[in-house]
Amino acid sequence: MSEIETPQIETTKSSTNPIIIVLVVVVVVLAAGLVYMVWNSNNSDVVSTSPAGQTPVMPPANTGTNMGTTGGTPAPAANFDPATATKVPAGTTPEDFVKLYHEDVIAGKYAEAYKMLPLDKQQSYGDAASYEEQVKAYGITSYELGSPAANGDDLSIAATQVTPQMPITYTWSFKKVGDVWYVTARNMGGSTN
Repeated sequence: MSEIETPQIETTKSSTNPIIIVLVVVVVVLAAGLVYMVWNSNNSDVVSTSPAGQTPVMPPANTGTNMGTTGGTPAPAANFDPATATKVPAGTTPEDFVKLYHEDVIAGKYAEAYKMLPLDKQQSYGDAASYEEQVKAYGITSYELGSPAANGDDLSIAATQVTPQMPITYTWSFKKVGDVWYVTARNMGGSTN
């Protein structure tokens, strides 16, 4: 009998390098993290709290539609409605109002300071107790006011809060309607120099 020759099937081992697989996984994880950070920074203007002893996490700078000042003049207020806007008490200037806000924060009068915020910021904190919890974590010890910048009936004032971690600056924007000043915005950023 003749021997039947059977074809030999050659098998090859997969030569995929495990290092390449690990690198691809790392790139995917980093990309997902970056996408989340960008998405989160565009959807949050709330100061987040941190456990005691840790540095509080700051809200992203330059969020929202009203970014305070542009070239030393107040930015226009977005969606300003005097019916719902925070009113500056009669006989109080916007500068005195911002001073009082910071003095209340330093004195631990968080409920009073909370009521001075523009309505959208009050809503972003939720309530006065949540505001207190978040702001108290910063340990604000003092503040510095910049010079008011006026443009017609609009005015803005930058104020820097001094904390053990770092200074935090917000620009307050106001609008005068008749004889009454209203708070139109308080956004992170600006300069007190």
